[in-house]
Amino acid sequence: MMSNIISIPNSLSTNSIIPLLKQNNHENEQNLTLRKRRASPRTILMAEISRRLLKRKVLYNQLYKISIIMCFLGLFGIILMIINNEMIFLNISNKKLNICWFIKLLITITTIILVGFVFYYRRLDLDLYAINNSLNHWRVGLTTTKICLTLFEALICLIHPISLTKPFITNIQNTTKFNSTSQNQITLDVALGLPMFARLYLICRFMMFNSHLVRDAFSQSLGSLNQVSVNFHFLLKTYLQQWPTRCLFIFCILLFLISSWSLRACNYKSTIVQISILDAMWLFIVTFSTVGYGDLTPTTFCGRTVAAITAMIGVLSTALLISVLA
Repeated sequence: MMSNIISIPNSLSTNSIIPLLKQNNHENEQNLTLRKRRASPRTILMAEISRRLLKRKVLYNQLYKISIIMCFLGLFGIILMIINNEMIFLNISNKKLNICWFIKLLITITTIILVGFVFYYRRLDLDLYAINNSLNHWRVGLTTTKICLTLFEALICLIHPISLTKPFITNIQNTTKFNSTSQNQITLDVALGLPMFARLYLICRFMMFNSHLVRDAFSQSLGSLNQVSVNFHFLLKTYLQQWPTRCLFIFCILLFLISSWSLRACNYKSTIVQISILDAMWLFIVTFSTVGYGDLTPTTFCGRTVAAITAMIGVLSTALLISVLA
C-alpha cells in the first residue's frame, strides 16, 4: 500500500496576520467614532452648551472682581474729595493746604484708572451678552444705546476736582476769595466735587454681583427660560418686596449723610463761612420733613437746588412709608 502525504503550504505566517488585525480594528474604531459624531448632533450641542456655560462662569467672575475694584476706587475718590474740601472750609494754614494739591492729584489718578475699568467692564459685559444670546461676536450686540450708556458712565466717573498746575496754595486762596465776592457763588472744587456722589451707583453694581440671585446658575437659567433678566432692577424689586422697611431706612440714612454735607458745602453764614455740619443736618431734617422753620435758609443757588431735591424726595419717601406701613 502506498500512503499519500498531502502538505498544506504555509501561505501566511502568524507574524503577518497580527498587524493586519490591529489595522482593521483601528479602522473600525475610527469608522465607529465618525458614525457616532455624524449620527448624534445632540453630542455636539451639549458640548457647545458646556463650553458656553464655562465661559459664562469665567466672565461672571471677572466682572465680579472688576466691580469690587471700581467700587473701591469710586468710594476712595469721594472720601478724598470730602477731605480736600473740608481742609479748605476750615481755613488751615497755607503750608498744610499744600496737601490739597496732592490730594486732588491722587483723585485724578484714581479717576483715570476708574474710567479705564469702566470701558473694560463694558467690554466684558458685551462678551457676556453674546454668550447669553448665542451670538458669534460681541460686536453684534453693540448698539447705539449701549454706546451712549458707556459714554455716560465714563462721564459720570470722569468729573472730579482738577489738580492745580503748581503745588502751591496761591490758586486755592484765589478760589476762597472767589466766595467773598458773592454769597450766591461756590468754589470750583465744590462744583466739581458734588457730582462725584453719582459714583455711588457702583455700590448698586457691587450689591448685584454679591447677590445669590445673580451668582446662582439655577436662577440665571430660570430667568433665561422665562425671558426675565436678573439685573439690579429685578434685584431691587425683590428686596423691596421682602424687606421694604429696611430698604427705606438705608436709603434715608444715605440721603441724610450726602445731603447734609452738600448743604454744608453750598451754604454760607453772614461772614462768608460754611455752615457747620450740625446746622446742615438740621436744615436737611426740616427740609426733608417739609416743615421749614425758616431759621436756616440756603444762601446759594447750589444750596437751593439741593434743598429742593431733598424736599421732593422727602415727599416721595413719606408717601412710600405710609404705603408700606398700611
